[in-house]
Amino acid sequence: MDLEKTLGVNMTYLSLARKYRPQDFDEVVGQEHIATTLTNAISMGRVAHAYLFSGPRGVGKTSMARILAKSLNCEKAPTSKPCGACPSCREISGGTGMDVIEIDGASNRGIDEIRNLKENIKFTAMRGKFRIYIIDEVHMLTTEAFNALLKTLEEPPLHVKFIFATTKPYKVLPTIVSRCQRFDFRKISKRGIVDKLKEIREKEKLDIDDEAIFLIAKASDGSLRDAEVILDQLLAFAKGEVRSGDVVKVLGLLEQDVLFEIVDCITNDNKEKILNLIDQLINSGKDPIFVTSNIISHMRNLLVAGTIKEEDRLRLALSEEDYRKLREQAGKFSADEILYIIYTLAQSMDLIKKTSLGRIPLEISLIKLTEKGRLDSIKVLLEKVSVLEGRLTDSGGGVEPTGAGATKTLPETAVVPKEEITVERDILLLQKIKDLWPKVLNIIKNRKMSVATFLSEGELLKVQDGVLAIGFARGDLLHKETLLENVNKKIVEETIENLLGERISLAIETVESRTEGEPPLISQEEGPAIDEELENSNKKMDPIVESALDIFEGRVLKIRDIKSGGKR
Repeated sequence: MDLEKTLGVNMTYLSLARKYRPQDFDEVVGQEHIATTLTNAISMGRVAHAYLFSGPRGVGKTSMARILAKSLNCEKAPTSKPCGACPSCREISGGTGMDVIEIDGASNRGIDEIRNLKENIKFTAMRGKFRIYIIDEVHMLTTEAFNALLKTLEEPPLHVKFIFATTKPYKVLPTIVSRCQRFDFRKISKRGIVDKLKEIREKEKLDIDDEAIFLIAKASDGSLRDAEVILDQLLAFAKGEVRSGDVVKVLGLLEQDVLFEIVDCITNDNKEKILNLIDQLINSGKDPIFVTSNIISHMRNLLVAGTIKEEDRLRLALSEEDYRKLREQAGKFSADEILYIIYTLAQSMDLIKKTSLGRIPLEISLIKLTEKGRLDSIKVLLEKVSVLEGRLTDSGGGVEPTGAGATKTLPETAVVPKEEITVERDILLLQKIKDLWPKVLNIIKNRKMSVATFLSEGELLKVQDGVLAIGFARGDLLHKETLLENVNKKIVEETIENLLGERISLAIETVESRTEGEPPLISQEEGPAIDEELENSNKKMDPIVESALDIFEGRVLKIRDIKSGGKR
């Protein structure tokens, strides 16, 4: 106490995450399936020698391990309700138990530490019935350490139990997993986190409103520990009076009202306001991807709000007032329209990630979405597209036979959504291929050097209907002929498919000559053939060249003027 007075701080303060750590199976939130199984195993005397607890951070893995340890070493053990008062229970809760050894797998990951563990497990427990080893982040152990543990883990002494915890179970050797009973912990539902935070508010007599609690639950992403840590931080920031605005400031969230405004702009075709809102968000430090992701989440909530009952609103982690607004907004859209908006925004987010365009794809998408007149008829148009596509003949080109010589043209507006989606998809595919192109060339170089060399001199032009067009200058006939040979074309297409995960065909196009800095001009015609160019030339073929052509059955592709260094 004297030291506390000297430093002017409360040294006995426990953070909320530690103070409200579950002490028995009934207090564990969101993992009832695991608590029930372990409780039954204890009551039936079927406790395994090794357990693997896997799942996201902050969902109760280590807490469950300690509760199981107390159940096995309590003075009343074995019991599914440890007393929490005996010396063994108090030591385990405080992390000081001599019989329960907690090991950090990240800092004790080597074979020497495991050898020491193997030496110590032969000693019996000092106070309880079992020596229990809890290894956190067990996936961090080296392969050698895992292998050293295998035999001991398979046939440990009767007085030893192992409990492993990990956030990355796929990194644990299968031979280790096969020797354990595995339990997969789930993310805790928003309802579960909200209920726990309200319980803490009541016990601690905190001044925090419901909307702030909902925002904390949403930001914690299924981790109760994260939610309790955030609440602790907010109590310090707001000096004990926490409101939703404080949560937004501290965590850098998007205010719910802003999301409602953005969607209202889409409904009311208000392009100017929606651009101003995005401008304000970006200028305040919000990342375009973060903004886009939040709008997509809001649209998802609109979709869910239209299908769930009012008593289930806690699934959305929204206050009663925000839920009312959400239901009202949801009534202005059909499910197809919401899905179309989500798809459009997801495409813009992908473009932001893969390019340096920043906010531009988001702004373009939102401007397009504010054209409410087009959204109103999307469901009808998509239905028409589906019906008409099924009726079109292969040669109809948008024409449907309806009688003797009668035709019916596909309405232009009916294919607008589909065409826009296809164009955006092709743009993204081209960008992905450009990003992968150095790797494509490197792989092809190892298979066939000449193909890679020719490809490196081409220009990636476009992707259209699953066809990648590469441009070459008029004079590069050898490049084009070589790449279009079946075996070489197959090498290129297979390499792209393996890297991209999607089937792409190869096409070669001619690019007109252009000055530096000009965009490429694409021509569908090859221009005059080489033979015609030679016939128009006043130069006579050199006899040596003629002999070489006869011997190797070749032909001339380019004529270079040696004196001028030029090319014809």
